[in-house]
Amino acid sequence: MCCSSQSTRRLTPTQPDARTIGRAELRFERRGDATVLAHAHAQAPLKIVRSFPLDDGRLVVPLITIGPGLCGGDTCVIDVRVGEGARAVITNTAATRVLGMRDGESAAQRVQLNAAAGASLEYYPGLTIPFPDSAFTQTIDVDAARDARVALLETWAFGRIARDEYLRFRRLHSRTLVHVDGALAYADALELDPFDTRVEIAGVLDRRRYLVSGFWRGPALAPEDAGPITEAATPPPLVAFGHTKPNQVFLRALGDEGRALDAVVREAFARVARAWRITPVRLERFRC
Repeated sequence: MCCSSQSTRRLTPTQPDARTIGRAELRFERRGDATVLAHAHAQAPLKIVRSFPLDDGRLVVPLITIGPGLCGGDTCVIDVRVGEGARAVITNTAATRVLGMRDGESAAQRVQLNAAAGASLEYYPGLTIPFPDSAFTQTIDVDAARDARVALLETWAFGRIARDEYLRFRRLHSRTLVHVDGALAYADALELDPFDTRVEIAGVLDRRRYLVSGFWRGPALAPEDAGPITEAATPPPLVAFGHTKPNQVFLRALGDEGRALDAVVREAFARVARAWRITPVRLERFRC
């Protein structure tokens, strides 16, 4: 696992090919004091749930994956563009499940996010659960204007823990790049290959069951909010939170208990919301 990079290499936006079976396109515009969903298109297994306006002018749009989950050979593309001054929140109604598949098969997801000048784009897809014998590759490519706000949060379970399926997937690769005015501002990568390497004892993973990765571009935390986030679980989660540079905030948390990490995420949301002078999004209101 790694975070932050000085490289200037950029992802080339990937066009859907003949194997693409899922696509969601969302275009947001500001009209007066409100944000509207000016264009929406979905192709199964992705589906767009109706939008929910918030009192502060943001517009929440939940996505859902129809069926039991992602299967071998599936490729989904999520393409979100937030116009000048618009404010959008993208979330999922339930966990994303990556189902078991035959050797040589994999599922993929490509997320392309664009925030124009003065826009706010928050992407909170929720928990992803890789099932035994699954292989999943994801890329998230973000382009933002200099004064845009961007927020990302990913949560991973390393298998269905209650079923004793810890690290029984074949491969989990995820890469996130955020560019601001064309320059790389943030890079994060997660690469786990449990069938090839004993990843449970590698680095800081140390047999932990869940991972949270978050990034916010725009907030300047108050001194009292820039300190560590602690949670009284036993054993306590391992949490890193704070500024990576002015106006950029990073969260990385590893733990054994989902509810403890939920509490860490809520606290991170609350601190960022205070810096942005907005109300924290309660993601549970939009989930099953």
